[in-house]
Amino acid sequence: SFAQQRLWFLDQLEPDQSALNLNMAFRMTGTLDECALGRALDAIVERHEVLRTTYVAGVDGEPVQVISAPREVDLERVELASLAGDRRPAEMQRQIGARANRAFDLAAGPVLRATLYRLTHDEHVLSLTVHHIAFDAWSFGLLAKELSTLYAALAEGREPALPDLPIQYADYAAWQRQWLQGE
Repeated sequence: SFAQQRLWFLDQLEPDQSALNLNMAFRMTGTLDECALGRALDAIVERHEVLRTTYVAGVDGEPVQVISAPREVDLERVELASLAGDRRPAEMQRQIGARANRAFDLAAGPVLRATLYRLTHDEHVLSLTVHHIAFDAWSFGLLAKELSTLYAALAEGREPALPDLPIQYADYAAWQRQWLQGE
């Protein structure tokens, strides 16, 4: 899309910056099925091509989208339960900030990072950082809803049932470029 092209250009102009990263954290209490959470994240990436898209310079120097096959999300796990209770929140915030401030390589991908913080045996925080080229603030609401639905089904041993997506973001981008060509 034109918005993605603008964000790609900014990334090329000033590489290794994190100003275009978006971060969201989900607090989870109770028993956590980490396997189901990992599978739910994998399903999100499989479902949304934009989360497995990389952006490279084409022969004319213009950005080209490359959509990869679905792959497992590298869910990083951080154990904070051994810290004193009053130190956990500050250390978690420090680590979330540090991870959110790491730049993405748009040509190599992925454009999504996931970290699971274990605060106690029944309290966890899932932090997701996504480059703005793939996501906006509205998208986080959709992601939260879909992730919750997928996790609940997988944790209960059911097959998730989300409706098929009528289009992918690349389809929208192609339509936008075609529609806005010429006069």
